[in-house]
Amino acid sequence: MRWLFLLLALTFPARAADCPDCPEMVAIPSGLGRLGDDAAPFTVRVAAFALARTETSVGQWKACVAGGGCAAKAGLRWPEDAMPMTNVTFADAQAFAAWLSRRTGQHYRLPSEAEWEYAARASSQSMFPWGGSMEEGMAVCQHCDPRFDRRPAPVGTMAANAWGLADMNGNVWEWTSDCWFPSHQDRPRDAIARIEPGCPKRTVKGGSWYYVPYQSRSASRVGEDARAFGYDIGFRVARD
Repeated sequence: MRWLFLLLALTFPARAADCPDCPEMVAIPSGLGRLGDDAAPFTVRVAAFALARTETSVGQWKACVAGGGCAAKAGLRWPEDAMPMTNVTFADAQAFAAWLSRRTGQHYRLPSEAEWEYAARASSQSMFPWGGSMEEGMAVCQHCDPRFDRRPAPVGTMAANAWGLADMNGNVWEWTSDCWFPSHQDRPRDAIARIEPGCPKRTVKGGSWYYVPYQSRSASRVGEDARAFGYDIGFRVARD
């Protein structure tokens, strides 16, 4: 399956950045997406949107700080510009999206959980977008690639999925806009975020360098305190 995954990844949807410091955005087509593990998938209808090709980088965060939209973060474990930005709370991620919106006149935001998983799968039906098991060189997770066994990789290092999105599986967990619900049961059949006022936890997706391969599957999800931050939680932005 890996050869087919890499072949499909050669033809990416249109992508562009709205400003020199803005993330490169990939056009995601509308369609039906599946949420959850293979044993009990939940189908949703997803409208077209755009998603950042990579996780937000340290360099992009620095541009937001310089522009007055984000707070400087001391003590980053990996402060190089090409590394994924970590140590960010849910509110920090929202602040970055708001800064991009002001700068570009476009509506940036965090993706919903449904949008995130739909984009991560990129029309695949398997545990990972390339197949049913982890393969070296495809994701950054615990014992997945000897180059990055105890640290994340620079954004965009690993092979992109069939829609041109890098590191959806592994590297760092990514904030979504959804409040945390233990299951998909009773959720709406569209991809709009599930939000309750004042919810204490938000959903993070995709696994990270710190966790085992199973946590990097496309369906992986965890509820995280919205005030939490750490060296394995980052984010990427969506745009309407």
